[in-house]
Amino acid sequence: MNTVGHRVTPEYISRGQQIITTVRSKYQDILVAHDPEYGHVLYLDDDLQVAESDDAYNKAMVDPIAEAGLLDHVLILGGGDGGVLHRALNRGAGRATLVDIDGEVISLSRRYLPRLCQDAFDDPRAQVIVGDAFTWLDEGREAPYSAIIYDLTMEPVRAGQTRLEFIDEIIRRMRDRLKPDGMITMQCCSGHDPQLATEIRDALERTFRQAEQRSVTVPSYWEPWLFASAQL
Repeated sequence: MNTVGHRVTPEYISRGQQIITTVRSKYQDILVAHDPEYGHVLYLDDDLQVAESDDAYNKAMVDPIAEAGLLDHVLILGGGDGGVLHRALNRGAGRATLVDIDGEVISLSRRYLPRLCQDAFDDPRAQVIVGDAFTWLDEGREAPYSAIIYDLTMEPVRAGQTRLEFIDEIIRRMRDRLKPDGMITMQCCSGHDPQLATEIRDALERTFRQAEQRSVTVPSYWEPWLFASAQL
């Protein structure tokens, strides 16, 4: 996930990781490296996304939904590595729809991150869509959902839009696609980015009946990471 700023030297170099494969997709540079401690690690445009060691990330995204009993039909926006999808299915999701724009990420994750995704992409309860997650959400396909997991950027995707405007908009759009008691979860930011954390918390509290943030140790990140959940 994006951390605060961009490092001049890519992490896979500064950490001495072995490069396994690199692919330039239609959308981004994809790199898989191997770390002796964390297993295979996925990078997108040189930003570390997730490692095979990082089931804590998937638990943080899925377990609040499972504990609320809202696993009937879960929509996962992003998450092409399959880790969140696997966790949702493993916790008993009746249906799980994953929408990620980059089929290359899905393909490479199947091949190189099997400890993370396992057989999730082939589970009969899973629907894997290669397409634009924001368009899927806007069009309300298969809505309403019992829960939505947001595993995408917190930075604006449209020119001329501020970050705060983007966060408010995406949270409202997810709310509108939920069942009356539905829930969203999302990865927020580094624990060292209090401004962004505050922006997300305030946006959730403006839109949902109850919301919370929590700090989680994700092994490969080397810093605390904040996750949020909110329920109607």
